[in-house]
This record gives sequence, C-alpha cells and structure tokens, in this order.
Amino acid sequence: MTGHIEISHPDGTDSLEDLKTFLVRHPETRRMGRIRWENAAPKRGELGDGLDILTLAITGVLALPGFVHAVSSWIKSRGSEGDSVQIRLGAIEIIVSGTEDPAQIKRLADVLKAAYPEEGPQGRSQ
Repeated sequence: MTGHIEISHPDGTDSLEDLKTFLVRHPETRRMGRIRWENAAPKRGELGDGLDILTLAITGVLALPGFVHAVSSWIKSRGSEGDSVQIRLGAIEIIVSGTEDPAQIKRLADVLKAAYPEEGPQGRSQ
C-alpha cells in the first residue's frame, strides 16, 4: 500500500520549492519516493492557488522518522525563527518546526504511522 504525504508551508510555493530541492538531495529522503507538486483543495469560496502542495508517495512506515528528521533539519538550516511545515497523511496532520529533538521526531513519526493506509485482510500496515 502506498501512503501519500502532503506537505504545505505558510509562505507557499517558494519555500516548498526549496524544501523539494533539499529532500531530493538529502541522503535520508532522496530514495523514499517520488516528490511532486499537486493542487490543494481550495478553501470554501476560493478558487485555489494551483500547484501549492508537495506530495511524497511512500510504500512503508519505516521511512517516516527519516522524513520528519529531514524536514526538521531543512527548517533549522533556514534560520527562520517561528518557521514551520504542515505534513498530512490521511486525516492526520503534524507541524514540524525545526526545534524537535530525536524523541519528538519519533513521536511525530508515530503519529503519522497511525494514519498509514492498512493493507490485506488482516489489516496489517507495512
């Protein structure tokens, strides 16, 4: 089963383009899955902004801690205090701010794991 992670940033596509470049080059994330642009659902009464979220298709939950760590590292490298990225998998959303320690990164990854699509008749995740 494939999970689709949606990544958004309050500043929009400029910051996300930087994040995409970072993730494609980062050793923990460059082989995780395909990163691409997609449309976010427009807010009620709005037309939408076009290609405004990044998505990452993953095929297992083992990659999630490395992914959260890479996003946290990218935010830290920007040096922007108060910066954050919203990450959604299914109905679950987490906020990564770049201030996370290893235990917090694991907890955030565990939250995302709970939303990973289940497969098979026994309902086991990958």
